Amino acid sequence: MNRLIATLCLGVTLSLPVAAHADDAADRVAAATSLVNKTLIKNLQTGFNVALEKTVAPMPEARAEAVRKELTDEFEKQRGIMVEGLSKEYAEKFSLAELKHLDEIYSDPTYLKFQTMNADPKSSVTAISQNSVTKLLNMLAVASATDNTPKPGDPPLPPAAAPAPAPK
Repeated sequence: MNRLIATLCLGVTLSLPVAAHADDAADRVAAATSLVNKTLIKNLQTGFNVALEKTVAPMPEARAEAVRKELTDEFEKQRGIMVEGLSKEYAEKFSLAELKHLDEIYSDPTYLKFQTMNADPKSSVTAISQNSVTKLLNMLAVASATDNTPKPGDPPLPPAAAPAPAPK
């Protein structure tokens, strides 16, 4: 009987660190999930909603509703994938104390004011950022489209055909 009690006590003692580690991991995932939803997903949702409405604005209402539903459903699916993946990743890379500290930062009223201003599509800050980013993206697109120089290893370009004579 003493041997049985000793074995049970040893088993319980050895399982405590494993249980504590599992609890810590679950706590980190929960804290990371809260952080992801509060920051990244919130900003992504705001940006998605603005882009979606710009996309459907010129469409007839029936088509706009269908597109809204389809894209919103896909957004929700992708949101779930992102929340799960990002939460696990952050939970692996940050301690519970670090995740709680980040939560405090993102809950700070001054930071929230800053984020609200940046997320407001009517804000002058947003207009400045969007104008600059749009210009840079356009410049990249133009540079990419006009870069017709052959790359090493590319086959030679065929000779340009002579223009056809104008009809008489």
